[in-house]
Amino acid sequence: MHTAHRLLAAVALTGTAALGLTGCLSPEPFPGQPGSRVLNDSATALRGASTFTVSGKASGQGQVNLSVSGTGECKGTIEARGGGTLDVVRTRNHTFLRGDETHVLAKIKDMPEDQASQARKDMTGRWMRMEATDPALKGLTNLCDRDGLLKEIYSIQGAEQGALTKIDGQEAVTINTPEGVFLVATKREPFLLKVTTSGPNPIDLAFTGINKPVQVAVPADKDVYSLDDNS
Repeated sequence: MHTAHRLLAAVALTGTAALGLTGCLSPEPFPGQPGSRVLNDSATALRGASTFTVSGKASGQGQVNLSVSGTGECKGTIEARGGGTLDVVRTRNHTFLRGDETHVLAKIKDMPEDQASQARKDMTGRWMRMEATDPALKGLTNLCDRDGLLKEIYSIQGAEQGALTKIDGQEAVTINTPEGVFLVATKREPFLLKVTTSGPNPIDLAFTGINKPVQVAVPADKDVYSLDDNS
């Protein structure tokens, strides 16, 4: 399904996944509603939240832990493809990335010794600033885009309500689909709480911190590193 392929940072949602269930917790939470309606309502509820945190494994991006706001701001950490971890601060106009020591060493390993020494000094503990729309940040941009992250859920077919379970102390209903397993909160707002898939591109993402404030602090200019510093 080409639409589902774009869901969650262009992750292909394939296969199904089994979740540990705790049995019957309460009467049917959404009586008479088809699974597709419950799933769509869960995406609408989460899109209506002012903020949330998405964390876990995103195929093609690795481990992520990002707090996302409805205004386009985002902060947290992601697994760097070349090795190590990147701190992330994203505003409407710019994305700032700061690598840990493992990432810095991976970036400089093929440089001549004198350049590597200077680059390590310049990069350690400092932020790289990029345009928020830079194509190189496509995966991160998708994960930090609240509406874009969730809109493809509305295209998923074959959703059925399953058993009740609990996640982080919250009661949830399992929604089984050909694309994977979704957990939807049964109390108060029907927020989407978790997505799990298997297959060649597995993902395991949880949505927490819903409506909790996200404070994004832009790094000071003195702490921002530019590639031009070594040119």
